[in-house]
Amino acid sequence: MAALIQCVQPIFDALSCPGIPFKLRWCLLALAPINVLSYSIKWLPWIFSRSYSVIRIPLHRSPRQSSRALVFAPKSPSSSLRPLHIHIHGGAFIGGIPELDNNFCARMVEETGAVVVSISYRLAPRYPFPTAHHDAQDAAAYIVKNAERLWGANPKVLTLSGCSVGANLALGISQSLSDTETPVKGALLIDNPVDLRIPPWEKPKPPGFPSHDPLSFLAPLFDAYAESARSRRHEDPLLNPTLADARTLPRKMLFLIAGADILHHEVTSFVERLQKESVVLNSQNTGAADSTGSYKIESMVFDGQLHGWLDLPSFIIDESLRTRARNAAYGFMRDVQAENGWHRVE
Repeated sequence: MAALIQCVQPIFDALSCPGIPFKLRWCLLALAPINVLSYSIKWLPWIFSRSYSVIRIPLHRSPRQSSRALVFAPKSPSSSLRPLHIHIHGGAFIGGIPELDNNFCARMVEETGAVVVSISYRLAPRYPFPTAHHDAQDAAAYIVKNAERLWGANPKVLTLSGCSVGANLALGISQSLSDTETPVKGALLIDNPVDLRIPPWEKPKPPGFPSHDPLSFLAPLFDAYAESARSRRHEDPLLNPTLADARTLPRKMLFLIAGADILHHEVTSFVERLQKESVVLNSQNTGAADSTGSYKIESMVFDGQLHGWLDLPSFIIDESLRTRARNAAYGFMRDVQAENGWHRVE
């Protein structure tokens, strides 16, 4: 039901939500059929699945609101607390539901033995920055606080993942937890925007980028979340993780980067900066290179692939590339968990 409601949400916002500029209203109407198609492809195969449970998470900064989340838990019992993993879906801040990444989350449980919680957040243009970031941070705080009691998961072995803007939100969660007893141990970041100071149409196009983008007419809508905050929060590392202090981010990170994505330049520049800083930070900590406290920033660039390529049908992309990317992702998570005391034995 939630997926159906989300399909028509752009239409409702376009017709009835005050304060949305006209230039965005018609874009929202155009977005609706795209949502119906993408949500149906991803959600319908899971409509009768019992692979996950649905929960509502209270939002600390919005007392009258709650967010919806899916919990994927291993079926077999464990004698010790399992790792905790939080996943955040993409959708340009204007769409998406947790069910879009069900395959990824279910596989994460199988590959690592972790409890996976896939969260949601309110969407632009009705809710511009910092709503989605605050929703994600509030949801993460609730999950961390209740993980052991509700699911037998260990918040001290916390990892994150996110696709597209979900990865941006994951870095925001890390910033909010960096000074707590449960900092993020590792993060998988897929095709993520890290510099929202630059609107979509000004981002440099890499080699292989299509000469005509069929979704270019939605560009103003893609910018709706950040536009209102760009001048006021220009140097805000929450909105623009490329400006974040490396010490507020996960110490272990793997970036999966599409080579023909307009985000390619900013993400690779971000990775290069973090890798240089990690060398300095590790040198300041004696023995850090062999400890769980060391910094390790990795990236994989998939040449010729477009933004969101991992979700495309097999007949469009090289399936071996997708297998390589996913195997690297799950292997990375297993390594982070093992460094923090969890070894899957099932």
